[in-house]
Amino acid sequence: GVVESAGGELICDTSNEDSAEAQVNACEKLISAGVKGIIMTPMADSILPSIISMCEENGVYLAITFRNIGDEDVAKIVEASEYYAGNCYEDEEMAGYNVMSDAFEKNPDIKQVALIALAVGDNTSDARVAGIQKACAENGAEVVAEVRDIQQASDATEEVQNFVAAYPELDCIAVASCYENSAITALPEAIKGTGLTADDICIVSCDGGSDMTKLFDYGYAISVGGGHLEIDRGATAVMLVNAIQGNPLGTPAHISIPYMYFGSVEDVGDYATYVEGEIPIWTQDEIRENLLISQNSALAPEDVISYIQNYSLDDLRTRHADLAG
Repeated sequence: GVVESAGGELICDTSNEDSAEAQVNACEKLISAGVKGIIMTPMADSILPSIISMCEENGVYLAITFRNIGDEDVAKIVEASEYYAGNCYEDEEMAGYNVMSDAFEKNPDIKQVALIALAVGDNTSDARVAGIQKACAENGAEVVAEVRDIQQASDATEEVQNFVAAYPELDCIAVASCYENSAITALPEAIKGTGLTADDICIVSCDGGSDMTKLFDYGYAISVGGGHLEIDRGATAVMLVNAIQGNPLGTPAHISIPYMYFGSVEDVGDYATYVEGEIPIWTQDEIRENLLISQNSALAPEDVISYIQNYSLDDLRTRHADLAG
């Protein structure tokens, strides 16, 4: 990994408490253990001023993964610190827009869309919904129904039945976000249970993984996004290590992490091989040559960020073809 390639050791807080207060306590413990940097996904912006203050007092760098700081007042405090390395984040609205736009390219006849998302107020889900709605508006389609907070496969089956009963002309089910992928992979059987086929209703999803082969095998899925979880963590580690070593990627750095997009069984299979399998997203040689400025003085911060943002399925196929066996 990145930390090991830089000669360091990765220490993880393994407490199971899931609260903002627990995160503050975890940071205190890590600082007491002598760490040089902390990567975290804050549960609330409100805890960040106290955390960055602890970091400043102890000479510890902080980097945020999977998040922007939404509170402007908090952002000003944190970003003013020399010990804030920066953050990695996804453009979730663009992800929703891209997945839905790809669907219209493949099937321009889509006119009625049913939407599945998390409860209103979840920032990630809401942003993806906005992107899906924007793509629908641009292509003359209407979001005729939506359901929030689906928990499991049986919920998805019930909602598909409700969609079809209320909107017999439904063309597409768009998933902005779900708690469990099983709720997404249950959609083909749910559609079949209504007597319809992939020719009648297609599926697009902003959540994806290797189990999405079930969607493509049935012929229902035409566009699925994902693949960002692994790269976000790795990119945040790159940002943090460079800052610790005196080579910050920005003051602070803000790195937008690209999504992958799958359009076939082959794409999902390659995702399983190159992302979820044993092959690292970056080899140690790639890390030293392209990501750590201390180990390649020819690198500029923009070179490192460009290398991170070049990440895609095609990029992995090219770089790691010899590792796939």
